[in-house]
Amino acid sequence: MKNIFKFYTLLFSLLIVFSCGDEDLEPTLAMSKDTSSAIQNDDDLWNVMASAYDRMTSTSYYGRNFLIMGDVRTDNMYSNMASGRFQESNMDHNPDGYGPWSTLYGVIAICNIVLQVDESSLSGDAGRVSHIKGQAYAVRALAHFDLLRQYGQHFIDGQGGAQSLGVPYMKTYKDASNLQPARETVLSNVGDIQSDLTTAITLMNSSYNTSTSYMSVQGAYAIWARAALYFGSLDSSFYAAAGSAAKWVIDNGTASPSSAAGFASTYTTDNASNSLFELAFSGTDSASINGMGYILRGTSYGDVRILTGTGGADDIYDVFAADAATDVRFTAAGIIGTAQGYPTLIGKYPSVNGSDNITVIRVEEMHLIYAEAQLRAGNSASALQYLNNIPAIRGASSYSEATLDNILNERRKEFFGEGLRFYDLVRTGQSMPEVDCGKQLNCNLTGTPPPFGSYRYSYPITKSERDANPNVQQNYGY
Repeated sequence: MKNIFKFYTLLFSLLIVFSCGDEDLEPTLAMSKDTSSAIQNDDDLWNVMASAYDRMTSTSYYGRNFLIMGDVRTDNMYSNMASGRFQESNMDHNPDGYGPWSTLYGVIAICNIVLQVDESSLSGDAGRVSHIKGQAYAVRALAHFDLLRQYGQHFIDGQGGAQSLGVPYMKTYKDASNLQPARETVLSNVGDIQSDLTTAITLMNSSYNTSTSYMSVQGAYAIWARAALYFGSLDSSFYAAAGSAAKWVIDNGTASPSSAAGFASTYTTDNASNSLFELAFSGTDSASINGMGYILRGTSYGDVRILTGTGGADDIYDVFAADAATDVRFTAAGIIGTAQGYPTLIGKYPSVNGSDNITVIRVEEMHLIYAEAQLRAGNSASALQYLNNIPAIRGASSYSEATLDNILNERRKEFFGEGLRFYDLVRTGQSMPEVDCGKQLNCNLTGTPPPFGSYRYSYPITKSERDANPNVQQNYGY
């Protein structure tokens, strides 16, 4: 919690001075005044909110690690340790090491600056102010959801499920009495995430949408659909909520699934037609060799490659085998190929300098979320229809039956390399599959990947954070 303490203490006493340049959206700190005098109009408020989006592009968050770790701990990909990176994919996390905790709380802190401003004191467009505050609620919810997925103890054996330790849900930046917050329960976190997204939807107005690089009403619905699906294993009523949110996006949103012919280009096109929310990158502010493209296939790094094996669970080649010649997600013109002699993810994040926008969530996921929600509600015909909406536009064979295995299989094919696989396995109660223990670092400790319920399914709270905040409790097992 060190960085929460440092960040919030600074913001308690310092003035934020805003830069309006497109390439420098990070607030800088100067001495002696409070933030209320610095934020005077809707443009000032927007410049603060823009810095939250900028922080989300960090390599420890959506700029790389959060997505990579969602695949490299699973049966999709592995780290070849070409530069010693992603050793944590062995799921033997170092409690004294580094985690994404402070980066995400930095995003949350900036959202709280926006939310704490009295809108009645601002000049400018009041509707735009409301829309910006709605974005802050939605991004705050997303960051807390991502923290909960990484640090929550709800899927760890014996820790209490929904009543287990979650994360501190930070709702202010200037509360001197809460600079060292304790962890709340997972159930409390879920309620706060839902509340923030509900408020976000009421405050935002689609007339202010200028780009899917910023949160919108459809983005907030989509995030809730993803979150509610994840929470369904804690309370089955969330499956219906996930389906309702996903269906709203399908019926009312502006995005549409990409065609087979256009699929590959969605990863090189900013604000592609299937994007619900993405983060902007460019050649000038990219992470270069530390970005997604270089870590996947760079000539000197290229740490993360497609996991292949001859025994155990299916690898990604097995999953695509029946339609290997026609499925655009597999063919050479699409996504999968070879680089530096390794089976490699080629078509997603293709610019090695990291200048491609990264799509956080896209509309195809809504169809598969709705399919799963319908299946769990007993509506098998509707589930099959929405499941088959995706292979129908990818050059793949249709399914004859809607089953959870088929839906998870299609999610694996559609979102390979986009960071969702780990959380699909976790929320459905599955152990990490063994494809090739000679490659999978998560086999190192016991000779097999961790079973479901292992404490290794969650990150530890690092020592530096715990030293700075005696109120934060370490995760079980560390």
